[in-house]
Amino acid sequence: MSQRLRFGIFLAPFHKPGINPTLALQSDLDLIQWLDRCGYDEAWLGEHHSAGTELSASPEIMIATAAERTRHIKLGTGVISAGRCSVSARARYPPTAP
Repeated sequence: MSQRLRFGIFLAPFHKPGINPTLALQSDLDLIQWLDRCGYDEAWLGEHHSAGTELSASPEIMIATAAERTRHIKLGTGVISAGRCSVSARARYPPTAP
């Protein structure tokens, strides 16, 4: 009984101070596309709102954009701040990867 080793990443949205936010998020999306081509099984995206270097306030938007650009990798939310929106609104967007 042999199973293939699975590979994944938790992509915390930490970036260098002073970097262009659009380029930083594009770099994250490029990384997810590259991981998909390399055969990674899953990518988990975090949510952060602080310090000007943690740029992803909505992992759901990043997941939607990455899903459009990838073929095989499973995408999920790694961290979601519970206080950002109501429980009923959050329930509409459950984590997507197993």
